[in-house]
Amino acid sequence: MNAADIKEKAFVEIKKIESTSQLEEARIRYLGRDGLVNQLFAEIPELPREEDRKKAGIYLNEIKLEIEEALAQRDRQLKKLSAKELEKVPFDITASGIQITGGLGSIHPLTQLRQFVLDTFSDLGFEEVSAPHIETDDYNFGLLNVSADHPARDLWDTLYLEDGRLLRTHTSNMQVREMKKRLSAQAGKPPIRVMTFDRCFRYENLDPQHSHTFTQFEILYVDHHVSMANLRFLSDYFLKRFFGEKTKTRFRPKYYPFVEPGVGVDALGPNGWIEIAGAGLVHPQVLRNGGIDPNQYSGLAWGFGPDRMLMAKLGIDDIRSFYEGDLRFLKQF
Repeated sequence: MNAADIKEKAFVEIKKIESTSQLEEARIRYLGRDGLVNQLFAEIPELPREEDRKKAGIYLNEIKLEIEEALAQRDRQLKKLSAKELEKVPFDITASGIQITGGLGSIHPLTQLRQFVLDTFSDLGFEEVSAPHIETDDYNFGLLNVSADHPARDLWDTLYLEDGRLLRTHTSNMQVREMKKRLSAQAGKPPIRVMTFDRCFRYENLDPQHSHTFTQFEILYVDHHVSMANLRFLSDYFLKRFFGEKTKTRFRPKYYPFVEPGVGVDALGPNGWIEIAGAGLVHPQVLRNGGIDPNQYSGLAWGFGPDRMLMAKLGIDDIRSFYEGDLRFLKQF
């Protein structure tokens, strides 16, 4: 069968197609890897003259495009016909709805934790704030003392937009924003006590321990004489309320570019110490970037991942369970 015959046969067959499954079968038959058009492409090298081979390639490509367009056009026609058929189906507005069994539902565990956390720190004088999910490089990295060559700026860790902005990688992008905003509203004088509980985004493959979308909670406290003692009190106050009064905690030196010194906050669990939070005293340069004189004021930042916090407390081994909407999981709470 020559190219012209294949084209004519395809057009006739496509016009008679009545379903998307038949459409896919036709696509494979004519344009698939072993389809009729590709069989003709395979014969081109056997042509004796280079000019003939070139013309044959151009001609077959034209036929391939015409068949693709015929398939696409028939697909659009079938979708229109399907929509019209649906309009004819009678809908009984008096019919009973689907009955939901098992009570009236429950609050998602992350939402429960959110309310507990916000209530706890609200009682200590912290105010909830928010910051953009789509952020500039400055507020997400530069103003937080993250150097230009820091690994966190790498394309493999951060989701960048075409215009140079990015999806924020942490809730710390609120820090300098809140300093500037509140200094303007308060005639340039702290204290600043703010907290945020919100989503963050990173270039991560989905697995039981990692997700491209996750939540973080963070507090920022700036005032005269804020010290590690304040940080230790706030950390222990929350963790003992959450895990229980007998919970043992410890501070461990850890590097974060926007705090100095920085600490990892661990809690003692049944299987040993586990890292719960990250914290530290706000780096002097970050304070300056927010318009605050580090010679007069100091600050602290403390934050954790609510997903991992719940996993540790409830014995959940897969972070994806919080976001999949599986009722078998959610009904437990």
